[in-house]
Amino acid sequence: MLEPLRREVPCTAAWIAVRDPETGWHRPVGRYGDTEVLARYFALPEADEELQQFGMNRRRPAVRASDVPVPLPETLAWGEYLLPAGYRDGIAVGVFAADGRHLGFITLLTDDPALLTPEHCDVLGRVRPLLARALDRLPSLAALGRLTGDALGAVVLTRGGRCLPVPGLPRHPLLTPDSPVLAVARNHAGGPGARSTFLCPENGGLSRITVLDCRDESTDQLSALVLVRPVADTWGLRPLELRILGAQLEGWDDERISACCGVRWDAERAEQLAQRVGFDTVPALLLAVARAGLYVPPALWP
Repeated sequence: MLEPLRREVPCTAAWIAVRDPETGWHRPVGRYGDTEVLARYFALPEADEELQQFGMNRRRPAVRASDVPVPLPETLAWGEYLLPAGYRDGIAVGVFAADGRHLGFITLLTDDPALLTPEHCDVLGRVRPLLARALDRLPSLAALGRLTGDALGAVVLTRGGRCLPVPGLPRHPLLTPDSPVLAVARNHAGGPGARSTFLCPENGGLSRITVLDCRDESTDQLSALVLVRPVADTWGLRPLELRILGAQLEGWDDERISACCGVRWDAERAEQLAQRVGFDTVPALLLAVARAGLYVPPALWP
């Protein structure tokens, strides 16, 4: 996107970065020219404070740095970083999603202040919606959630622990910010691209929780898509057995399972359960139910 933009707006350097709202960090996703000075500036905690002070974290028109009411040498960005690096003017503007989320920044810099005009600010303003669609991964995750065809609710977890609503998919009572379901989901989110699933008791029945890891350390703070889905088949496993399997998968011994579940549990009963469901050994059963998500983690027991 920077290449066609540079043909319309003359600049010496350009920078597109995604902003992590939880840490204030800025991750560059597009660069042109020497942007090392911008990287050093945006790495400062004070940078986010200065951007907030000048309203750059709010939706507003693109503006030339030379039009800011504060003299450039008196600002941290220009006085200590950009002017000493030889830049004399620039245009910076925040990029926002349609629902108001602040996605990041685009910054264009020049060593010749005569090159940038107010018309160039208008060009950058018209590019912003296109750039927002390119930077925002949430609609793609919403489309992924809808592909299942049976999602009853969804949220996206962030690296910092927050949960965000998913456009076009409903919220669900099991997915509130302080829900134990989300605590378990965070523990089940593996590496990039990983998928896991487990069961959760709800209103006398069961719901399936599916966790799709969507983290990309080079872009934004989104970490995992969590879906609530109906349960189609439990292989004839009873609710108590689903809890016991969850305990076994977490490494509980027979004594602890017996005490917490109110039944006598030992190796003989485990083998009987495996054979009843159609498996020769208990390890084969545990491997199968882990893959199929047919267990209730102890953290979600009634």
